[in-house]
Amino acid sequence: MNNSPEIYLTRGREGCALAEERGAIAIVVDALRASTTIAALFDLGVQRVLVVAQVDDALALAEQEPDALLVGERCGERLPGFHLGNSPLEAFSSPDLSCRTAIFTSSNGAQRLTACLHAHRTLVGSVSNAGPLIEWTRRTADTEGCPVVLVAAGKYPDEHYISPEDEASCCYLAARIGLPIAAPSRASFDGWEHELIVRGLEDIFRRSAHAQRLMEIGYSEDVLFCARVDTLCALPVVTGPVTLGTRQIGVEVRNLNTSHDTSEG
Repeated sequence: MNNSPEIYLTRGREGCALAEERGAIAIVVDALRASTTIAALFDLGVQRVLVVAQVDDALALAEQEPDALLVGERCGERLPGFHLGNSPLEAFSSPDLSCRTAIFTSSNGAQRLTACLHAHRTLVGSVSNAGPLIEWTRRTADTEGCPVVLVAAGKYPDEHYISPEDEASCCYLAARIGLPIAAPSRASFDGWEHELIVRGLEDIFRRSAHAQRLMEIGYSEDVLFCARVDTLCALPVVTGPVTLGTRQIGVEVRNLNTSHDTSEG
């Protein structure tokens, strides 16, 4: 057991830096809603998602990718001129998305993913795609002997902000992956494990400040959907940088789990 890879529960830029430093499998968790939206896009047949941090860069990239789907938000609301907001349920109500490219930007999750390029592997995860995420992560960590760093997205650019839904989701995923919890993360894991037992995921999600904001602007069903476990099959993984001219503006994400393409069902 002492030789088993360990799991770290972290947040924000510090977590991305730790994943890069340790050559870890990084799992970026933006539970409301980027992680779930990206997984939903892949379940619906999107071929790749180009995640960028800045809105202007997303629009400029769309000029080079005229057939791409623009997906994103600021302050929880769909951006002007974008096809979809950062909403899994909007994605599910869209016309056929098979083989499309999506350009995605969001307030928090996109910022963390673009800062986490140089980990051993970087995955997009939440409780919604827990099944394939956990199976792949445990197998790969054991085979390749690399630690796992769960990164709660939090609230960019506040590096100290605690998002209960992100932290609880990281704890839930860590428990199901089943590797030893690293000593620096033990207190956090124990605390959130207690909250999960006492309150459950749905209550933690619904009572968070971000959920309250989303419910105020009409996304109550998104909050409930994002709190449900094992609803999506996609395993989104960062495959490389996205550039605009000579600048890196984001990361490309593709689906490792292509055996469960729900777009055909």
